[in-house]
Amino acid sequence: MFNPGLKIGQIIKNSDIIEIFKCGNMGGMRRSKKTNTLVLVSDYTKGLYFDKWIDGVLHYTGMGKLGDQDINWAQNATLAESDFNGVDVHLFEVIDPAEYIYCGRIELVKEPYIDKQPGEDGKDRKVWIFPIKPVPDNDVKKPQMFVFENMEDYKNRGKNVDGQYIKWMRNRKKKGIKKPRYVTPIIPKPEPKEKITIPENIVGKRVRHKVFGLGEIIAVEGISIIVQFNKLGLKKLGYEFCIKKKLLEFI
Repeated sequence: MFNPGLKIGQIIKNSDIIEIFKCGNMGGMRRSKKTNTLVLVSDYTKGLYFDKWIDGVLHYTGMGKLGDQDINWAQNATLAESDFNGVDVHLFEVIDPAEYIYCGRIELVKEPYIDKQPGEDGKDRKVWIFPIKPVPDNDVKKPQMFVFENMEDYKNRGKNVDGQYIKWMRNRKKKGIKKPRYVTPIIPKPEPKEKITIPENIVGKRVRHKVFGLGEIIAVEGISIIVQFNKLGLKKLGYEFCIKKKLLEFI
């Protein structure tokens, strides 16, 4: 597991992210093979992607500015498979321009789903939304305009929130309001984890995965299973994650 040496809530520059994670300098999803990490940036100042915190979960928009997004393309695939591909995923939020707030490591807590958002050209397109959450959970500061108690609250208040935020941000800039470079560190909350064991007779079982389709379990490696899928070939899956999220069905 990669340790960036950052405190939850710490504000750093983009150049610091590049140096620490050995990743690219642009984009909201930055893969680094040197540190085996994926850096996610939720930038509320850009007004392109529409990320929202709903019931403590960040609904993060996938990669791709124009046209329909593909979950199997580039870092969308990395994030979709992050619970069993061994890649550490770290989240930063940008509430004020050029200030990257470290939110800690994150994990997928629900299945990715399709939503509709305007692209860079203003035309509506299909996007993939990844429900993610810091692990362990913490109280890092979030932009209050984008925080909703539940989905019903989001439907009632979230329609025009993006435009309102951009207007608020511009007003702050005109007034010259500055934020401190660092905020008080936040102590992560402990998160108990129920352990799920892999049955001894699982090899040879036929399964149906909600994303990858039909396949057969051909081996067990530690806490993971190796599945030969009919269409996608071999995949290494985290057994506990698949069971908890009901991704896998035995047939």
